[in-house]
Amino acid sequence: MLVRATGARRILEIGTSNGYSTLWLAEAARALGGRVTTVEWAAGRWSMAGEHFARAGLADVIESLHAEAGRVLDREAPASRDLVFLDADRERYVDWWPVVRETLAPGGLLVVDNATSHADELAPFIDLVEADDDFTTSLVPVGKGEFLATRTPASATA
Repeated sequence: MLVRATGARRILEIGTSNGYSTLWLAEAARALGGRVTTVEWAAGRWSMAGEHFARAGLADVIESLHAEAGRVLDREAPASRDLVFLDADRERYVDWWPVVRETLAPGGLLVVDNATSHADELAPFIDLVEADDDFTTSLVPVGKGEFLATRTPASATA
């Protein structure tokens, strides 16, 4: 729903796991003519996810990277992503924030999974994002919780 609502076509997911969330992102991205790049460090999970992508018929809209997320983030161009979905090493999010921040296009959406189930772990990161004047945030208490942050469109700051 978030992909379709925002019109996100350039999606980055950090933390593929078995690919369940990736499939939802990819299905919505395909409908919009977009693509998903997903990153997973654990070889077994990455391999399993690739099988799920092929079986679901969505492998053509998914770029699946077996890589360390920080290195992938460091290669991202500024404003290159419409949506970034974080579901990985929560203790690394604070370090990743400067790059994630710059990777999001104006009007882009950051989605952070497990925001209520791991609230204590995520508190420093959430505090950091909420303190950033270029972002509007919300906590959605569904499932394990989703923390959402939208980057202010450039026209709103001019």
